[in-house]
Amino acid sequence: MVEIASSNDVRQMNRQRVLATVRRDGPSSRTDIGLRTGLSAATVSAITSDLLSEGVLSRQPSKTGTGQERQGTGRGRPQVALAINPSAAMVCAVYFQVNFISASMFDYAGSLISEYTIEISTKTITPDEIRQALIACIEGALDRTGLDSTAMRRIELGFQGVTDVKGEDILWTPICAQTNIPIKQWLEDHFDVVTHVANDCDMIAQALNWRDPKIYDENFATILLAHGVGMGLFLRGKLINGTRSSGVEFGHMTYTPDGALCRCGNRGCIEAYAGDYAISRRAKGQPETTEPSSVLDVLDLSWVLHAAKDGNKNAQAAIHAAGAAIGTGLASLYAIVDAFPVVLVGRGSLLIELMIPSIQKALETAPGESGNLHLDIECFPDERPMVKEGCAVRALLAQDDEMARTKRTNEAAE
Repeated sequence: MVEIASSNDVRQMNRQRVLATVRRDGPSSRTDIGLRTGLSAATVSAITSDLLSEGVLSRQPSKTGTGQERQGTGRGRPQVALAINPSAAMVCAVYFQVNFISASMFDYAGSLISEYTIEISTKTITPDEIRQALIACIEGALDRTGLDSTAMRRIELGFQGVTDVKGEDILWTPICAQTNIPIKQWLEDHFDVVTHVANDCDMIAQALNWRDPKIYDENFATILLAHGVGMGLFLRGKLINGTRSSGVEFGHMTYTPDGALCRCGNRGCIEAYAGDYAISRRAKGQPETTEPSSVLDVLDLSWVLHAAKDGNKNAQAAIHAAGAAIGTGLASLYAIVDAFPVVLVGRGSLLIELMIPSIQKALETAPGESGNLHLDIECFPDERPMVKEGCAVRALLAQDDEMARTKRTNEAAE
């Protein structure tokens, strides 16, 4: 049976298409919007007029201050560039990582307004201390905007850990002893705005997908190599998660049964060979069963790189083991879903030059054409701005959907 969409559904979908076009392409004339969306001139005119009156869109000032995008060569009125109105809403991107919480406020056009960071001890923190720290950090960022708190419409939080698939709770995290942390409930109760929680690696993949969809579009993965090892996976243009949780716990796939001790408490995980603590442990010649270094430690891997280049056997073995673990994990995934491009993010990517041979060798075990794949890996050494960017993008796109669903009154727009 074919379902016929109601006029309200069609109007909402068309509003979403217009907003998505202006969000992606920047200031656009009505003619350009029509060409990109395939909507008629009359439909585009009606929708953009509504969005202008609601304060969702604004006329983009030109260099002459007239609001004209260009004069054009034909007859008729000059075309006006329409843009996302920065003051229509504000969203908050939060990154909860080892020993730090950072909150960033973005206007509706995606420009950073303010940031606020607090230091905590994730190793010993209690649930109530987590709640208080999150609230204090967001309030700190809010205060720095100088704007009324009602301007904040949405919170997106990236977390180092496993979230439930609905984006409500942290089910498990290696950075503290707490489980089933009700982040969404805490923040929605306090701030009365929609809150969503996501795995930090998913947010890195989200950021890359938004930055360059021509390269990071249908199928790719981001692998975080820092104190932990994680993955954000895009397949067929969508982030892949588990049936109940954020899933894709690449770092905790088994590499060697009963092998090196992982920070999660298990043995033989990929992270137990490729995490910074694991690389440092092996480079120092410590036994595999040595307790992973404290999350309070900041591990600098540059010494491992220099030692390996200088011929240090332990350092070379550590880098080789990390590459072999990563390559074996990828080969296992390629056996399930075929090969995909990979991006390495985090300080562990510093070692990629020496890691590539062992990654490539491990990939030879992948079935079919994947085993002959030459892996061209792009690297980003700092994951923090990417997590923040991914959270901001997720929040703004969700807010666009809300704007498309709900027609704002003139009073609300003002």
